[in-house]
Amino acid sequence: MKKINKTTSMLSKIITSCVLISVMFTIQAQNLTATEGYIRESIPGTTVSSAYMTLTNTSEKSVTLVGASSKISARIEIHEHSMSNGMMSMRQVESIVIGSKETAILQPSGLHLMIFDIKEPLKHGDLITLTLHFSSQPNVEIQLPVQSIKRKQHHH
Repeated sequence: MKKINKTTSMLSKIITSCVLISVMFTIQAQNLTATEGYIRESIPGTTVSSAYMTLTNTSEKSVTLVGASSKISARIEIHEHSMSNGMMSMRQVESIVIGSKETAILQPSGLHLMIFDIKEPLKHGDLITLTLHFSSQPNVEIQLPVQSIKRKQHHH
């Protein structure tokens, strides 16, 4: 009976860990932390989506995000929404500099990653691996859950 209880307890711990990871992921690599990340579920009939997260640099030096890649798409770009003359527009940016002890928030209607030419529809609950590319440090691989397009957005 003790062996069954230990196995059940271990399985319970593993399941709890997996749930916590899928709800809110955190990575830490070379003083960079990524939290609150997700990818939007793709809209039926489209091949684009977007990814959001909070990147925090805890180091003494600035880090520069210069791009991202994934097996789901051959093209991921850094984009920014901005208001100009009363019109919202979106444009590609080359990089995001995250200063020492600073945070960059990638969110709807702001900085974000645009994912183009998605090979297969992204469904709520999928877990997608993205590789973040930096100019002065090794790449960072993260996993982001896909969230429903009907999800209420949390704005910072």
